[in-house]
Amino acid sequence: MWKGSRHWVAALLISTVPLVAEAQGEMASAPAQSKPDTATTSASRADSKAQKQALKEQRKAERKQARQVRNAELKNLERNGYGPQAAPDQYPENLLNAERKSAPQKAIPVGPASSN
Repeated sequence: MWKGSRHWVAALLISTVPLVAEAQGEMASAPAQSKPDTATTSASRADSKAQKQALKEQRKAERKQARQVRNAELKNLERNGYGPQAAPDQYPENLLNAERKSAPQKAIPVGPASSN
């Protein structure tokens, strides 16, 4: 029993020798990697954090502006007769009438008459 296991271990060791030599050769030929400077790394992290914060503030401002526009449109509709609680059974007509009243009047271009 011991004889068979010795041969197996020997075969295993012999088969791994080329792999170990190859790995050592790669390590010797590979350029040495320098460790990153901790000051540079922390500065890049701070820049990244500042960029994320700036992006967050920009999105917040965009949401606030969109909310203001939406609320202004709703108030304009309410001033022109839209009220969902006033008459729920007449909902689509009330909304459409309020939209028509609040829509800016399109200017009709007054140009010279064509002489055909």
